[in-house]
Amino acid sequence: MSSLAMITIFMVDLYIPLGVAVGVMYVCCIALLLREKKEVTLKLSLLSTFLTSIIPVLTFDERTTWMAFVNRGISILSIWILYIIAVQHKKLNDEKASYIKKLEQNNKEQEQFIYITSHDLQEPLNTISSFTSILKDKYSSVLDETGKKCVNYIHLSSQRMSTLIKDLLEYERIGRRLILEEVDCNLLVKEVLEDLHQKIEANNASILINDLPMVNVIKNEFGLLFQNLISNAIKFGPIDDHPIIEINAVRKQNSWVFSVKDNGIGIDQQHHNKIFIIFQRLHSSHEYQGTGIGLAHCKKIVDLHHGKIWVESTLGKGTTFYFEIPTSQS
Repeated sequence: MSSLAMITIFMVDLYIPLGVAVGVMYVCCIALLLREKKEVTLKLSLLSTFLTSIIPVLTFDERTTWMAFVNRGISILSIWILYIIAVQHKKLNDEKASYIKKLEQNNKEQEQFIYITSHDLQEPLNTISSFTSILKDKYSSVLDETGKKCVNYIHLSSQRMSTLIKDLLEYERIGRRLILEEVDCNLLVKEVLEDLHQKIEANNASILINDLPMVNVIKNEFGLLFQNLISNAIKFGPIDDHPIIEINAVRKQNSWVFSVKDNGIGIDQQHHNKIFIIFQRLHSSHEYQGTGIGLAHCKKIVDLHHGKIWVESTLGKGTTFYFEIPTSQS
């Protein structure tokens, strides 16, 4: 196809010498070859060079000036500059394709490794948990106080490990289904609150929801973001009062800034950055249950939406988590 186009240009150039203009047409033909193999591009670059340079010889007469040769020289230089660009373009594309292929393979291997590892870990943990339950229920009278405490510690530790594995799997799965859809955040938060109904009732928590926008997001992940922040607000609520949580959203020029505000125990300023790092806990498991993954989930979800998340808090005076989501995402 490109060869035919070059021959056609050559015939036009032979009968109507146009100087550098036709040379540019040859260059345009070479530009069509960016998707061709390197060898094909080389052959057609050679062909276009030959056709461009032979015209002044075939059409030479007393009217031919030095400018005709200069124009042809410029055209030939352009052809080979474009050839170098095309070769580099192909090289970068090949490297990119190779990298993507390796990345996909690594992701598959990682997914298989995590699944197999978690399955193999869950099985013995379930066995430990089951047998410690039997010891607690049926052999409690045989054990002394030290034995009962040991069995109870084993049982609680196996349950925490099981929860940790489940949370790690959930963290790894975030971002697997990158499908953006228009979501009404009012309805989404309502669904989250229904899932958290027992926890809200048990802690006598009050949830205040201001008018929330429609946003283009990954629905399941965005729901998990609200769930983690609301759960945290309830868990770390005030010591001598019931939790009061306010959810709000403010429109900026090209984004929405959401906030989840509580009246809880607060977070010391020195810990504001590290709380979003996986496994970072500010309290022992005896004080507050959890794995230290929830806020890492939140950051990963916000990052997937090309946004940012931060916290403002004072010890004993409550906490407000903010996350900003762009209104348009690619």
